[in-house]
Amino acid sequence: EAFLFRRDEFGRIAPADLTGMYSLDRIEAHPIFFRDVADALEEAGIVVEQLGAEYGKGQVEINLRHTTPLRAADDIAVFRDTFKAIARNHGMIGSFMPKPFEQGAGSGLHIHLSLWSHGQDDLIADSSAPDGISSTGLSFIAGLLDHAPALTGLGAPTVNSYKRLLPGSWAPAHAAWGIGDRGVMIRVPDPRSPRIEIRCGDHTGQPYLFLAGILAAGLDGITRNLQAPPRSQGNVGRLSTSDALAAGLRFLPRNVTEALDAAEQDNVIAAALGDTIHTEWLKVKRSEAAAQALVVTDWERSVYLDF
Repeated sequence: EAFLFRRDEFGRIAPADLTGMYSLDRIEAHPIFFRDVADALEEAGIVVEQLGAEYGKGQVEINLRHTTPLRAADDIAVFRDTFKAIARNHGMIGSFMPKPFEQGAGSGLHIHLSLWSHGQDDLIADSSAPDGISSTGLSFIAGLLDHAPALTGLGAPTVNSYKRLLPGSWAPAHAAWGIGDRGVMIRVPDPRSPRIEIRCGDHTGQPYLFLAGILAAGLDGITRNLQAPPRSQGNVGRLSTSDALAAGLRFLPRNVTEALDAAEQDNVIAAALGDTIHTEWLKVKRSEAAAQALVVTDWERSVYLDF
């Protein structure tokens, strides 16, 4: 997910169009831009499966074709630079900021994942199992949930990330899994053709590190034969805090400090990244959070200036 913005004559940011969600109007408002993006990605060997208008004003969703993990991370990196560069060429700002405006929609990086044995046997699907998911698939999900706080820190490592990960926002706030529910961290979109969608990340995360962490966490679940908890029922994002706790649901980290602490303390994630990258990545992300903590915002002045 991403936004298209323009600056007005006063330098203020506004959506590049005000067309409705989930319609062709946004595509038709910028036909040459989208054609140029599709052509550039095709030239780079990246296949766009689907492109459409998302919920927010000026927001779009682009689905890239599945591939191997390392190539997928390459594709994400190339796509982001391509989208932003072509937006600039068209007088717009292509933004992957998780939450540009407090009242608007947020943008995430949703990772869809399948498991295969030697490129042939699907390790997630099991038509004879409840919900059509194999024991191996459930153990992989259990590993993701067991390492959910650290994975959230890895995939959403900025202050702004946690203004998107809120209950009732179509972004996950709980370490839970479900079928079709967009309010959980781990979603199985369709039990008839099972794949796992990890929804906690955004584009401020580094895709290579995030994918490495996801694979390490899931494989840890398989190695330890972890058992996934019962899947969530209904819309988890609409549960009150007390109801969520009564159902045994854990919140994901509520701020970047909690998330980075979890990423630091998780031995499986640390091992997947390696000592040097793990240590230096934490230094960079903690320095960003420390810098933001010193910023005095317009909101603070509007509320506290008269004290």
